[in-house]
Amino acid sequence: MNPRHRRLLIPGLLIALLVVVVVATLTGRADAATSSAPTDATAACTLTDDRIDEQSGLAVSAAHPDTAYVVNDSGSDPEVYAVDLTSCEVVGVTELEDVPWRDPEAMALDGSGTLWIADTGDNNGVRDDARLYSLPEPGREDGSVRPEVHPLTFETGREDVEALLVDPTSDAKWVVTKGWTGGELLALPDTLPSDAVSTATSTGVSMPILVTDASITPDGHYAVVRTYLGATLYDVRDDFAQVASIELPQQPQGETLAVEPSGTTFLAGSEGVGQPLYRLALQTPEPVEAPATTPAAAETESTWTPSTLVWVAGATIVGLFAGALLLRRRRRT
Repeated sequence: MNPRHRRLLIPGLLIALLVVVVVATLTGRADAATSSAPTDATAACTLTDDRIDEQSGLAVSAAHPDTAYVVNDSGSDPEVYAVDLTSCEVVGVTELEDVPWRDPEAMALDGSGTLWIADTGDNNGVRDDARLYSLPEPGREDGSVRPEVHPLTFETGREDVEALLVDPTSDAKWVVTKGWTGGELLALPDTLPSDAVSTATSTGVSMPILVTDASITPDGHYAVVRTYLGATLYDVRDDFAQVASIELPQQPQGETLAVEPSGTTFLAGSEGVGQPLYRLALQTPEPVEAPATTPAAAETESTWTPSTLVWVAGATIVGLFAGALLLRRRRRT
């Protein structure tokens, strides 16, 4: 590459990245103003309790009917709220004692009734203290508990992680990284001690951009992974091969998702007081033969939604145009 052109490459790429962010924001706002929810989406209830203002983690109980658990984002008190799904009223608050509560972003229940909380948010990429908390499922009552703390690190370096997957049939666990260009599925060890740091290892399975939550069906067969724009269904037993795309209701900041115990519905929530918990039907396919494409190809396709392609195409065009203008100005100078 011509040295003069190389000097112009970085400014052009920076402009392109800025355009991606701006277009994404404006597109999301425009969609929220003009689009309606999917036809099968209904509001299970509306969260009006002002203590739940930045919900970031959601899990639905199999032991306590019509009960979900919610945690708030960074800056919140170390508390788990039990919510009645017929009214969205808070029916129990569990305080977590002696925990370095920093940025909890996801929750999941395993098959033995243990609630797992992922304190793994890292928007600025500065944390070296990611961790999981585990505690007995609280149920519909107030109380306090000292959970086990499981220090965690990521093989891929510092990561912003907002999705935790727990297979209730095997207790296998994964996390999903959140990235502007795509995420990755990382596998957790079978044993997570409290006196040593565990490492989440790369699986090579690509995930969509900006993943904010995920949940596995009760039979351990499928995983639903959500972003701000929509959700994707994966076949866990087929190395997380993508099997379907799912439209979600437009939400101010869609952060949570949890499959319900029936396995036929799931809930989707957003940050903010007065936001509904939407209930949507979960349609899983019948077993089919493996597609002609390789799993790697299918995973790559899953990270590029139509909206993403529009953003990237627009950013590329603007970046090239900006580079050309800079080159022309340089020549004139």
